[in-house]
Amino acid sequence: MATKPSADSKLAVLNDHYNNTVADFKKLNKARDTNFVFVLILLGVMAFQYVSPSQSQSVLTQAVQKKLEIDAAISINVLGSLVWFALLYVAVRYFQNVINIEKQYNYTHELESELATHYEGKAFTREGEAYLDNYAVFSDWVHVVYWYIFPLLFTAAITVKIVGEWAADNQNTLQVWLNSLIYVALLISTALYVWSLYRTKKNTDKDVKDK
Repeated sequence: MATKPSADSKLAVLNDHYNNTVADFKKLNKARDTNFVFVLILLGVMAFQYVSPSQSQSVLTQAVQKKLEIDAAISINVLGSLVWFALLYVAVRYFQNVINIEKQYNYTHELESELATHYEGKAFTREGEAYLDNYAVFSDWVHVVYWYIFPLLFTAAITVKIVGEWAADNQNTLQVWLNSLIYVALLISTALYVWSLYRTKKNTDKDVKDK
């Protein structure tokens, strides 16, 4: 007959799991910050293309040729669509990172509450509740940035870019339609991102009330 694990063994396993969860949480934060920087870089490239199409074509072509170590001519239309594809990929990764971080906060709170029962509520609140208690104003501001400001600015930026492509005199219709599909995918991804954050917050508030 198997022996039931002792209370100390259960606490040790819970503590290890908490440490692993915090380590994963820090990795998610690092990935989020990295993807956010790439999103800003790609939006900067799009802004450069919008403000100075001819100069951006020369700069981007030379940059790609140097990176790939080739002398062949590269279509600016292809480069433009590649920027859209790259933005879609990085933005989706960024959205996933933020959503997972919000969920990880909630899970970390649960682990901290479980661990705190073994220490009369005096320990294991560094990564979750302590953050919200000591940095409540900053936490609220971060939520405003993630939930409202960034999605609005992001949507405005890509909308200006796609409208500019349709208004261009020398547009390639096939390429603009392709970029428009990516634009729609970005809009859908952004809307789902905001909705997912709202649901996560709603579920968190419900759990707090239930407790």
